[in-house]
Amino acid sequence: MAKAIMVQGTMSNSGKTFVTAGLCRVFKQDGYRVAPFKAQNMALNSYITKEGLEIGRAQAMQAEAAMIEPTHWMNPILLKPTSSMGSQVIVNGEVYDNLSAREYYEKKEELVPEVMRAYHHLEEENDIIVIEGAGSPAEINLSEFDLVNMGMAKRANAPVILVADIDRGGVFASAYGTIKLLPREDQDRFCGIVINKFRGDVEILKPGLSMLEDLTGKPVLGVIPMEKIDVDDEDSLSDRLNQKTITEGIDVAVIRLPHISNFTDFSVFELIDGVSLRYVTNKKELGKPDLILLPGTKNTMGDMEWLIESGLEAAIKRAAQTTRVIGICGGFQILGKELHDPEGVEHGGNMRGLGLLDTSTIFQGAKTRTRIHGHILPESNLYHLEESGIEGYEIHMGITQNLGDAVPMIRLSDGRTDAYMTKDGRIWGSYLHGIFDNENLVFGLVEDLMREKGIRPDQNHLSVAEYKEIQYNKLADLIRESLDMDAIYKILSGEKGEQSMEKKGCGGLCDDHSGKGLVHIYCGDGKGKTTCSVGLMMRAAGSGKKILYHQFLKGNQSSERKIIESRPEITVIPGKEMEKFTFQMDPEELGALKKENDAMLDRLFSMAKDFDMLVMDESVYAIDGDLLDEKKMIKYLEEKPYSLEVVLTGRNPSQALMEHADYISEIQKVKHPFDQGVSSRMGIEK
Repeated sequence: MAKAIMVQGTMSNSGKTFVTAGLCRVFKQDGYRVAPFKAQNMALNSYITKEGLEIGRAQAMQAEAAMIEPTHWMNPILLKPTSSMGSQVIVNGEVYDNLSAREYYEKKEELVPEVMRAYHHLEEENDIIVIEGAGSPAEINLSEFDLVNMGMAKRANAPVILVADIDRGGVFASAYGTIKLLPREDQDRFCGIVINKFRGDVEILKPGLSMLEDLTGKPVLGVIPMEKIDVDDEDSLSDRLNQKTITEGIDVAVIRLPHISNFTDFSVFELIDGVSLRYVTNKKELGKPDLILLPGTKNTMGDMEWLIESGLEAAIKRAAQTTRVIGICGGFQILGKELHDPEGVEHGGNMRGLGLLDTSTIFQGAKTRTRIHGHILPESNLYHLEESGIEGYEIHMGITQNLGDAVPMIRLSDGRTDAYMTKDGRIWGSYLHGIFDNENLVFGLVEDLMREKGIRPDQNHLSVAEYKEIQYNKLADLIRESLDMDAIYKILSGEKGEQSMEKKGCGGLCDDHSGKGLVHIYCGDGKGKTTCSVGLMMRAAGSGKKILYHQFLKGNQSSERKIIESRPEITVIPGKEMEKFTFQMDPEELGALKKENDAMLDRLFSMAKDFDMLVMDESVYAIDGDLLDEKKMIKYLEEKPYSLEVVLTGRNPSQALMEHADYISEIQKVKHPFDQGVSSRMGIEK
């Protein structure tokens, strides 16, 4: 089972995504299988996995940092805002519903099993999971049904690093306030603070760091300097969107639509020498760019209205007489003449587009969501790329059709025409996100623009893949140089928690044992020992505790297993199928069974440090029958993790075993149907 560490922040855009990606690359470089995870992401930058499922772009970037394929398990819930009060809710990569903020809040508890199913899937495949929080954990009005911050930390039993942004000011107040606003149980999960985006001499900062450590009781794990490292950003809070500067060379202007999505489609332009990329929010800023880019949007018709009202519609149409214009996804739809929404999918009604392409878009309820490849059509004569393959992914609701004079540009592998252009090729649009990651296309476009301006193109371009690897490795170097990685590895191993308990009296919890895990034994000859342990498990699961469960000397078909295995908080370790009762086995078979049971005991206690409760049904009976090593069990009980609750069931516990228990409940038989010849009944005894 993977070990987990969680990165939370004092606020949005504090650097959680950045630090998570950096840790993923460091752990990967150190030889671990590592995956990112974010239970709930609110962002319009999304990505389509190879399975055709939609996740947040940030988790795809973090997967790249971890050098693994992005999957929907990394981001089980994605919220894509459609208005100031509502979002399209994506669950496990597929559209779940369009919900208002209140409606979603009321449904959050129902989605916990989906979140934990995804998390447990990653647990089975990795050594380390780096969990990212969202916003701030100190949103105390939303803490009751928290999915993504402390609620997730509890479910994953993850220690938490708090990232605080010093560049915005108030870093000490925000770090202290975030921790101290939370209940003591949540405060105890924080294992350190990281100061991010620092400019200047760190020696001047050190007295404040010491005071912060004293006030919070948490160590400062490091200070990350402000440094330009180019990795994909999460959402519209990105600093990229504030870029306004025009430099010498090619001027590329991106229209910053109100509902802009997947603006990372254009990040590639920033790595090309001689190209400046900026974002435009009003007609005065547009100027005379060499290329205008219309990005994706979560509300095409709403953003078309904004273009009209802001005067940018007229400005873009004037510029298009001499300037190239390209639209991606929603931007492609906006380029056309007509927008129709008969079913009210987005906006409802009919509306004109920019009219720069002879196309019409009809919005429909079904969402196109796929990774796909295709090729440039010869008739497009686009940058002489007729033989080039094109790859990308589609996320859109709507079909765009040629009204007659648009030139087909890309033919997809499934036979569809994806993109259209004007006859001179200066205006075109495509549904393919990631189209500019196709290097022949993007470099061909830039070289054409440079030739038109009399600039000699530089032929020594880095490939997109090479550039990304350089950035991820720079990020890993920055994390190693800035953070105490030895301390972080100790946190992962659980050592820091044990030291903290020794130094601070178990976080102030030892005296009343509220933080200490105790040992339970359910024994006796009466019916109900397993029933009691299952009931206790369900109570623990209801409080968010994480439980490890195994049944000795039983098959894997009992009725209780069906309901137990449906609970995301409970991990069931199946045993070997029992083909015979123990009284039917010969000495050799009994010896083999004991060896298997002892190995299972080793495995359970090895895993148990990552859980809140360990339940071993019929373990006492196995010890009584010399089919499980009692000395080994007692040794494990003496050395168990401080907070681990252990539950044992079965007949005839020895005095030595009972001395290591805190609870002993004996269930005594007074009357039983077996005595009258009534056999076991499904759902009652089996």
